[in-house]
Amino acid sequence: MTTNTYLIKEGYDNLNKHGSKTISTMLIICATMLILGIFIIILQNVNSNVETLRLEQGLQAFIEDKLTDEDIAYIEDQIRLIDGVSEIDYMDKSEAFEDAKNQFKDQDYFLEGLENLDIFPASFIVKFTNIEEAEKITAEVEKIEGIYKVKYNASTIDAVISISKVANGFLLSVGIVLLIVSIFIISNTIKLAVYSNKREIFIMRYIGATNSFIVKPFIVEGAIMGVISALISFIIISIVYVYVYVALNTNFAMGIFRFIPYSTIWYQILIAYVVLGLFIGIFGSAISLKKYLKV
Repeated sequence: MTTNTYLIKEGYDNLNKHGSKTISTMLIICATMLILGIFIIILQNVNSNVETLRLEQGLQAFIEDKLTDEDIAYIEDQIRLIDGVSEIDYMDKSEAFEDAKNQFKDQDYFLEGLENLDIFPASFIVKFTNIEEAEKITAEVEKIEGIYKVKYNASTIDAVISISKVANGFLLSVGIVLLIVSIFIISNTIKLAVYSNKREIFIMRYIGATNSFIVKPFIVEGAIMGVISALISFIIISIVYVYVYVALNTNFAMGIFRFIPYSTIWYQILIAYVVLGLFIGIFGSAISLKKYLKV
């Protein structure tokens, strides 16, 4: 049996030897990881919804009447040359009237008799790659010859930017605090397991065992506990998320905020949990052993 195989086997045996301490430690890891998982999911959903809002924001550039097809094509080319423009759609007068009908579908009497008056102007719908540049893009579009008016919802764009910054800042801050607290709690829990083996550690040091040789079984133990806890947490949070997602879609109108389908994020959560479990288990064990490895 090689040294590494022996140390890994010792780490695995420690799990069985510590019994109830192992179970209690894993329960604490699961609890903290579930809380962290909730914040990860909230952050992903908020970012997804904010990004959807960002992509939907744009401006409407109204063009003058009696322009030729060449003039309209020229205006479109000039808009495409502006940095920050991601998409352009041309809306002719008939489409503009249909759009007005959709906006006033509950008060369609407002539009009675207007079908043949040709009063709805043609326009370009312009989407942004970065809504922070909305004002700059609007100013450049207004300078193009043939465009007489540009309309965009500045208040909505400002609100989207603010929501994005506040949500990300708050959720990331809470996530970092929870991660630090989790490591602290778990390292103190693992200390109980280490303390029960302090006599063995002192004997190993006395006979000349290196710190690396002493640490590895406990690191392996912490890593195994972290991974198992991560998988348990992943199963629990997956079941809860799917249940909540189905319940909300079935019984409630989602409105503006929409939950991400779990099929698009499950692998991200699994990877995050496994990496987090390994980090918490290994780092927590290393902190717990530090006291006993001092010369």
